[in-house]
Formats: sequence, structure tokens, C-alpha cells
Amino acid sequence: MLNFRQAILEDLELFFEWANDSFVRDNSYSSKIIEYKDHVKWFQAKLNDESCLIFVFENDNNLKVGQIRIQKESDQQAVIGISIDAKHRGKGYAKEMLEIATDWFFNTNPDFIINAFIKEKNLNSKYAFEKAGFIFQKMLEYENFNSFHYIKKK
Repeated sequence: MLNFRQAILEDLELFFEWANDSFVRDNSYSSKIIEYKDHVKWFQAKLNDESCLIFVFENDNNLKVGQIRIQKESDQQAVIGISIDAKHRGKGYAKEMLEIATDWFFNTNPDFIINAFIKEKNLNSKYAFEKAGFIFQKMLEYENFNSFHYIKKK
């Protein structure tokens, strides 16, 4: 069972480490290494952005296993992103994290649709989103990459 909480400023270094993990960069739509000063500005802005939720997940041993960000894009559309700490990949955490985060989000945003865009080569994420109840919509070009588009509704 995972515990979760909203991210806080003290998580800045952890998120910087996660964001620059080579696997994460490879599967992100922007694969460039993130500069620390840019990360600080971005992270502080996201924490203060009322349309953005960032969750940190911990396992039963209180080890931080990953994060999920849900960004509201309009009145009824949001986009979700996930990353798992390198030491905790392959343990099935993604499905549970996605279920917990989306359930929490839908409790206060029941009319929203959550969109997930996944690079075509990122099959592990594709399967995790499917197991978490996301429904495949179509293949499309997103941020210049062939991508799966999934959605989840309450």
C-alpha cells in the first residue's frame, strides 16, 4: 500500500534528481537535461499554481517511490504525468499511483477528463495506464512524437 501527499518545497532536490534520470529524460517529451536554476523556477511555479497537483508517493518503508503531476489545461481537461524512482521500477507501483492520484483528483473535479500522452516506445507506461483504467483513444503526434492518447473519466 502506498501513501501519498502533495509535494512541498523541500522536495525540490528529489524532483530534480528524478527529472534528470536518464530513463525519465528518454521517455519525456523534452529529453534535454534540466538545468538546476530552471528546475527551481519551474518547481516553485508549479507548487504555487492552483491548476497543478503534484503528488509524492511513499511505500510501506517510507521510501519515496515516485511522483504524479496532474495539470488542469481547461475547464474540463487535465493532463497527467508520472515518474518512478529508478530503484522502484518494475514493482507495480505505477498502477496504484495512477489509481490513487486520479481517484483523489476526481473527488474534487468529477467532470474532468484526464489525458495521458505516452511515447509509442514507452510500453511499460502504456500498460500501467491501461491497468489503472485509462482508455485508449488513438495514436497521434504529440510534441513531435508518435504517441498513445489515453483518457480517464470518473
